[in-house]
Amino acid sequence: MRREFQVLIFVLIFSSGYYLLNFTVLESLGMGILSLPLTFLLPAAIISERVYPSFISRAAYVVSMIWLGMAVYILIGLGVTFAASLVPGIPFSPIPAAAFSIIMVSYGLVKGWNIEVRTVRIPFPCSDELRLVQLSDLHVGTVRSGGFLRRVSSIISEVEPDAVLITGDLLDGSRPVGASTLSEIQADVPVFFVSGNHDTYSGDFRSAVEGAGIICIDQRVVDFRGVQLAGVGYSMERHSLPAILDIMEFDPKRSLILLHHLPVEWDYARERGVDLQLSGHTHGGQFYPFNLLVGIMFPFIRGLYEDSGRFLYVSQGTGTWGPPLRIGSSCEVTVIELIPSAHGFNGD
Repeated sequence: MRREFQVLIFVLIFSSGYYLLNFTVLESLGMGILSLPLTFLLPAAIISERVYPSFISRAAYVVSMIWLGMAVYILIGLGVTFAASLVPGIPFSPIPAAAFSIIMVSYGLVKGWNIEVRTVRIPFPCSDELRLVQLSDLHVGTVRSGGFLRRVSSIISEVEPDAVLITGDLLDGSRPVGASTLSEIQADVPVFFVSGNHDTYSGDFRSAVEGAGIICIDQRVVDFRGVQLAGVGYSMERHSLPAILDIMEFDPKRSLILLHHLPVEWDYARERGVDLQLSGHTHGGQFYPFNLLVGIMFPFIRGLYEDSGRFLYVSQGTGTWGPPLRIGSSCEVTVIELIPSAHGFNGD
């Protein structure tokens, strides 16, 4: 009951803020009458996609999310043009703000469509070189589906890794996704997965994941080519990683990779013998100005971090959440090359 109440409060606050955003932006453009319909369209699309998904609900969802991004940039543009109008001789006009929004969102959509391959070389206590592909935050659901997974699979095929590691939020939770869709992830090597917060929003995600031949290692340790892979799935409990690691059976003296969706509590993971932690969740901030807020919430926002010979890599995410935009970040497939320690370190 408490959880439902919290969700209700969140929906009310979000809807009120979204209406104010729509009213401010649309009124300045002389289209204030559309404020209420656009405000209702987004939650209606979200509910319809989860309960009765259809082409219409999907279209309404995608359009609403793109409009949300446009509204944010129109608001920023209005702020800039208003500040400029304070200078004598410069009149206020909403047209530059609208043009600015169209340019930014167009760029963000193209950037959000492209998938970049990032290669990171990490010295690691292993006897042989290993090439791993990390996927994170694919958010398969309304915006991204089978076609997106086929594009990702094509990249995996070109990279020829030894294994694929998915560090959470494979599913978006925006609409039901079955094993048939996830089976579009084609790889001739083992695919290991740990859950993220959005996977838990999807209900029985394990059935879809395991039905697609993906190995879920939530709260498990598996051995892969002499390296221990420890998976810690998402938990609603704050600061849960130490307690879970304490009850997991692994040998801290052997090579150990931790898959954990949240890039947090790395200090404790290092103390427990984790040589490399792979995380996601942050999306690298996804798009401006929200990257500023994400950077405050998560000090480890993207890329490779090192401390005392142990490493944390935070993926920017392979997909997107909410508005399918990328501004100041990239959708990435990460190729992690583990080099026996004597080979040295190089990240690019």
